[in-house]
Amino acid sequence: MAIFSVFLFCLFASKLFFPLKSSIRKDRSLSSFSSALRMVPLTRVVRSQFTVLVRFLHSSVIRRPAGLPNEIPTMKTLREQMKRLVGASAAYGDAKVDHVFVEPLAKSQEELPAKRLYDSYDEALIPLRNDIGIREEYYNAFHHVRFGRLLEDLDMFAVWLTYKHAAANSKITEDSISPMAIVTGMVDRIDVETRQIPTDQDIRMRGLVTWVGESSAESLLLMEQERPGTDEWDKILEARFVLVARDPKHGRKAILPPLKPDGPDEEALHAASKANHRTRKQWQEESLFKLPPNQEETKIIHELFLQTVDPKESVFSTRTKPIDSVWLDEATLKNVHICHPQNRNIYGKVFGGFLMRNAFELAWSNAYMYCGSRPITMTVDDIKFRRPVDIGSLLLMSARLVYTEGPNMQMRVHAEVIDPATQKRETTNTFYFTFRDSTGKPVKRVIPKSYSDAMLYLTGRRHYGASKHYQRLIALTKPEFDATPTTAAVKRQA
Repeated sequence: MAIFSVFLFCLFASKLFFPLKSSIRKDRSLSSFSSALRMVPLTRVVRSQFTVLVRFLHSSVIRRPAGLPNEIPTMKTLREQMKRLVGASAAYGDAKVDHVFVEPLAKSQEELPAKRLYDSYDEALIPLRNDIGIREEYYNAFHHVRFGRLLEDLDMFAVWLTYKHAAANSKITEDSISPMAIVTGMVDRIDVETRQIPTDQDIRMRGLVTWVGESSAESLLLMEQERPGTDEWDKILEARFVLVARDPKHGRKAILPPLKPDGPDEEALHAASKANHRTRKQWQEESLFKLPPNQEETKIIHELFLQTVDPKESVFSTRTKPIDSVWLDEATLKNVHICHPQNRNIYGKVFGGFLMRNAFELAWSNAYMYCGSRPITMTVDDIKFRRPVDIGSLLLMSARLVYTEGPNMQMRVHAEVIDPATQKRETTNTFYFTFRDSTGKPVKRVIPKSYSDAMLYLTGRRHYGASKHYQRLIALTKPEFDATPTTAAVKRQA
């Protein structure tokens, strides 16, 4: 089946892909691929094989290695084990265990043995079905799982996988102590497939390290939920985190063991992560902080500007909002957090998952207020951790709606710490979230008024384009696209 799919892909590439090449490069999001797949006049059999190919390319397949115990450790167990791994203090203010002298860190990757991808594979369970206390922690106001809590767990689990990759023999015992510190550098993207997550079934996270640079690594995570009355797990989301290793003794980067894929499964996962790495570099190079808007984007901004002025008056300074629109700088919601020690991570800084949860809930609230109905979370995209947040900091978060298209809303959250004495501000994080009005009705457009707002608008448009592309691929992985008898569920293996 896989060989036949690849054959068909090559056979029809000139008919489907190459005519789209220029448009794909133009919007940088590949958003026209899935639409073209529906439009190309192929037979039902050929269309079905294309769909199988897209499913294979989009849905990362992480097999469960044979020989794993049936009992999956809980997130609480992993959290406590990671505290011991880095020598974290049990109480705030206690002296931390000085573990930087445990063993010397490598000076180059040549000193370290190469690891397989599956050496870092692990699983963690959120036991919602039988643990009422845990379930209570994950409830939201609408009797579903609180998505912000899942973001915290994903952050912790991604770090854990990278520690496992870095550990000797990729095994972490109760006596293990790590000489390095591993922190989240960015969240590349989180694509959500299950919109409303029930609270009465267990949630499982699985993942492994799929790409390694010199001191950074990418972890691929799948989150799944048990299907009631079966031995199957339904996919909730897929996430990619980029982690950074640091030498806490000298305040510099720490060297991670290199990766050496073993077999076709690992080679496919590794190739996909290398492609993600190249895409991230391209996005950085094409950032509006470095390059001006392209021709199409310039035209979009000028057309929006013309909609806000009266050409008969020949006055550029007098601006009027079009009907059913909102100025971009007015679609903003802010809050302030005092960073208390209860929200610290194992290194004594503010927990990255706490920042993600609060940024998400602020963005979700802004989307709710804007559209008037509960927004659906589609994608979490390009979260950057620029600098750590100290305990005791005043943290200001601003959620701004930067782009709209139909019922969809692209939200950007900017986080910064403020020094009350000097009024100095420093950016700590930026977050992007894509939401959709649950009623499906188009929302009011946001219109940029200043040049800086126009840059926010175009950046939001780029992020939304990427989100739209992945959501279309998710739609193609659904059996109802071509009525083929497939399932997204994963069989439980002994």
